[in-house]
Amino acid sequence: MPPTWTKTTPWIWTPDPSYSETNPATPAQFVLFRKSFTLPSSPRPEQIPIHVSADTRYRLYINGTSVSFGPAKSYLNEWNYETVDIAPFVRPGKNVLAVRVLRYSGVQVGNTSMVRAGIPGFILHEEGDIGLSTSTPWLCKLDKSVRILAASEWNRALGPPFLCLNEEVDGEKEERGWLDADFDDAHWDVAVKSSLTVPMLPIHEPWRLVPRSIPHLPEIEGRFSGVVKAEPPSEAEAWKGLICKDQPVTVSANSTTTVILANETLVTAFLRFHFRGGAESKITIRCAECFEYPPADGNPNPFARNKGNRTDPSGILMGPDDSYTLPTTGTTVTYEPFWHRTFRYIQLTITTASTPLIFTNTTYRTTHYPLSITTSLPLPYLPPLESAKWRTSLHTLQLCMQETYTDCPFYEQNQFALDSRLQALFSYNLSRDDRLARKTIHEFHASRRQSDGLIETHFPTPFPGLNIPVFSLYWILMVHDHMLYFGDKALVKRYIGAIDGILDYFESRVDERYGMVGAFDNDAWAFVDWTKEWSVISPGGDFRDLAVPPGYRRTGVVAYASLVYAFALKKAGEMCDFLERRDVAREYRDRAQQLNSSVLKHCLRRGEGGEEVRGEIEFLTDAPDSPDADELSQHTQVFAILSGAITGLRAKQILHRALSPSTKSAYAQCSYAMSFYVFEAAVQVGLYDEFRADLVRPWTQMLEMNLSTWAESAAMPRSDCHGWSCVPIYDAVVNVLGIRPVSPGCGRLRFEPRRGCWDHDQEGQGGEEEVRVSWDKRKGKEVRFWVGFDAEVEVRDGEEGYKVVQVKQGETLTVEG
Repeated sequence: MPPTWTKTTPWIWTPDPSYSETNPATPAQFVLFRKSFTLPSSPRPEQIPIHVSADTRYRLYINGTSVSFGPAKSYLNEWNYETVDIAPFVRPGKNVLAVRVLRYSGVQVGNTSMVRAGIPGFILHEEGDIGLSTSTPWLCKLDKSVRILAASEWNRALGPPFLCLNEEVDGEKEERGWLDADFDDAHWDVAVKSSLTVPMLPIHEPWRLVPRSIPHLPEIEGRFSGVVKAEPPSEAEAWKGLICKDQPVTVSANSTTTVILANETLVTAFLRFHFRGGAESKITIRCAECFEYPPADGNPNPFARNKGNRTDPSGILMGPDDSYTLPTTGTTVTYEPFWHRTFRYIQLTITTASTPLIFTNTTYRTTHYPLSITTSLPLPYLPPLESAKWRTSLHTLQLCMQETYTDCPFYEQNQFALDSRLQALFSYNLSRDDRLARKTIHEFHASRRQSDGLIETHFPTPFPGLNIPVFSLYWILMVHDHMLYFGDKALVKRYIGAIDGILDYFESRVDERYGMVGAFDNDAWAFVDWTKEWSVISPGGDFRDLAVPPGYRRTGVVAYASLVYAFALKKAGEMCDFLERRDVAREYRDRAQQLNSSVLKHCLRRGEGGEEVRGEIEFLTDAPDSPDADELSQHTQVFAILSGAITGLRAKQILHRALSPSTKSAYAQCSYAMSFYVFEAAVQVGLYDEFRADLVRPWTQMLEMNLSTWAESAAMPRSDCHGWSCVPIYDAVVNVLGIRPVSPGCGRLRFEPRRGCWDHDQEGQGGEEEVRVSWDKRKGKEVRFWVGFDAEVEVRDGEEGYKVVQVKQGETLTVEG
């Protein structure tokens, strides 16, 4: 329910007649707001709570100090506001509240990760009697010094223009000193009400305000670690002095200087530059994830890039540019792009006019969701590669956790269902903080499409997007994961109706010819995975031909869609059992069985084995009409196992062929993200130990190429930071330490450690506050398991089965690992 103060505190905006959202040259604009007030010397208020929000984004200052950045990304029916106590930041005498609002146009695409209403607005409510609410007069001014670059100016070699964040700033037009209490604002306008309501009509404002449900994101001071190159080269040492010791650098008049600054790792941060002098100089700031090589000529794939050693300075830096032109007065200037940037390298190109420009400071503030990580590993005692993979995974996941889960912080900052399922699951193995995951589950639930019951593929988003129907099934898996780790019956009950609707949509798509899921609507994308084999756009096709098995273009039917549907049905059946919906659970299991039978009927093939495989072999083709020995993918074999279509020895043999170095080249390979499901299938059929070295090799190869975060895909290496690739987190906790929940709320755990994966001479331990695993090589294969609560624990009992052991709080269970 919206707070009661929204009935009396209005949204406000600028009355400037030049404000318009239809200018194709810019998708967004800034509006500045100020509220001066005076406080007596005593008594000093102990608290001054305010509630604040804006459309689209704001940064709030008290007497020049930033105290709030928001609102947290959300959607109109649950638009977030922040509550801030400003008492620590005020002083006796004159004070000023100052707010900078970034508004994206309601009629231009602009930024695909930021929702906005049809009208703009800013709102602030004070829970006291100072008179700060927007129901009292506020001053405002349209900021004409900044132009947000339009999509038409985006470098298409970088892929689609998802964000439109970059700025072109004319320092001559800036309102210098507007954050100060003593600033002369007599030339500013009085803000006016921004509203859709009309007397006597039952119309609400477009924003339904709710409190922010996640913590504020920290902003932590950071510094560049080095200078890669400078032009002229003789200036490199001077730039090192700037970034390390704040020693000013002077760029001579009438010159052009280029310098590349580096970090040890990729970061997401707010950049900040301090200049002095240099009237009319122009600074261009290019943020880049890595060094890469010029793209191949004639490549029609908008996502393809030519990358190798990410730190090779002989390569080029590709990324979007911000620019700042200093005022003619040559005064002291601070420039900070409003939104955070993601970078491992930044390239500064400085062109001066008739006076020298002095850089006095260049720093940044890193930011990400403040996940409290309680899982720890004995990194000094692990093999170096395992330690590096763990650290890199944590760093990657953190960069992809902002106010939503993000697919990548550099290019899109969109929250996708498939990505988010994995990111949330990885975070459950690090922390008991599920606030971001709950927010994400709820947001996708709120995105349900009225026409078919599917969720949006990525959300929150300002406009309806191209739908990938199968991603709705991964949202079902996301709800199931939360049930396993947290056992919140109310949460599952809240979303089970939406789950029913998604499953019914897929049932309506079953093709009568095959008994398998058929073609989706022609405005949907049948995306499966970024693989090399599916990375070519056919003549006359479009990007929706990418990441799709070729069989889909012929018949609209591929085994993958049916098998993921069957897998989701089984998980939905478990959730129905949890809610005691026994009949529905049986129905879902029956549906899954029927689908699996149809896939085997139409896609299971048999052939003669070669020298490495004696006798008859089995495999599943991607489509019913696929040639017998062609159009194979690891994806189909893996989900045939996870869905239960193939079990036992047959499943083991089928997966063995798809993973074996001598035969796997016949299969389209799973990406980094989809490898998660390969790991799960390998564990299920007993092949994990045999193939682990091969399964983890892609992450070793990324480290060899000097990545500091995990890339999106080997076949589609556009993004160097993708949270869905953090599989080593899950692998370390669930497969190596061997801690896996098997019933809701971790009511039963499976303990199956694989100590040999981290073979070392010292004692090692891992886990989190409530569960610990430890071993000592000097004591043989003994592995100890300690729990901080009463638990049922499954342990291996022979080759095929498990037995249940009751472990009391504080007890230690010892097994062979």
